[in-house]
Amino acid sequence: MALKALSAKPSFWPKDSARKNFKKVIDCWSFVQHGFVVSVIHARKEREKAAREELILDHAQRILLKDGFQNLNLDALAESVEYSKGTLYLHFRTKEDIALAVVARAQKERADFFERVLRFNGSSRERVRAIGFACCHFANVYPDYYNVEMMLKSLSFWEKADEARQHQYAMQGGRCFRAIHRLVTDGLHDGDLPPGKLRSEQIVFAIASTAVGSHIMSRNPQALMLAGIDDPLQALCENVNILLDGLNWKPLSSEVDYQAVDRRIKKEIFPEATWFKN
Repeated sequence: MALKALSAKPSFWPKDSARKNFKKVIDCWSFVQHGFVVSVIHARKEREKAAREELILDHAQRILLKDGFQNLNLDALAESVEYSKGTLYLHFRTKEDIALAVVARAQKERADFFERVLRFNGSSRERVRAIGFACCHFANVYPDYYNVEMMLKSLSFWEKADEARQHQYAMQGGRCFRAIHRLVTDGLHDGDLPPGKLRSEQIVFAIASTAVGSHIMSRNPQALMLAGIDDPLQALCENVNILLDGLNWKPLSSEVDYQAVDRRIKKEIFPEATWFKN
């Protein structure tokens, strides 16, 4: 009888069901703690990976400028960043991927500038002028990006580049296109730009083609000398003006002091543009 009494559970002893529920709570908490630790480790690894990729792109950009795309050597790049070639392949499959990632980074900076232009308090035509100012600002602030991008535009490396990298580049290019397209649609809506045979998308393409063509020509010293151009970036703005005047986009260049507009653009949108002296 005494043994039976000793083996009996005290009255305060939790029931089996309560103990099982308590164990479930402990197990659940352990799972949450483990998940949190895994999440923190994963986030840290992702930050390290992103920082490593930026380092690789910084060095790749310098090599591209010095030696050109055809001479971009992954062995030399690996040595430059002090990582193995295998580590490079964890980030990029081919040198085309690396080049495209550099250009996509450039496109992002340009798109950021273009979207700042949308805040400018001016007519639709004046804001298109601000897009030209943004192009000039980009070329001055990021000459390395500008030079690499111009160098790669003439190379057919797209088929070898990873689809995800192409998508990243296209996304940033899409941001630039949409910023200009908004100004075109604003011009049509406000009556500054009379409707014509060209669709709004074609007008965006014409503006972009004029700007890119002007950039390419500005890299040809002989062409600049023959045309008597001392300031290639100012010539870019004037070339866009010729196009917009041809579209009869008001106010015409003969009706407004666009150099005064440039001063407003600098003051209101790009106050850091110390290169602008007008």
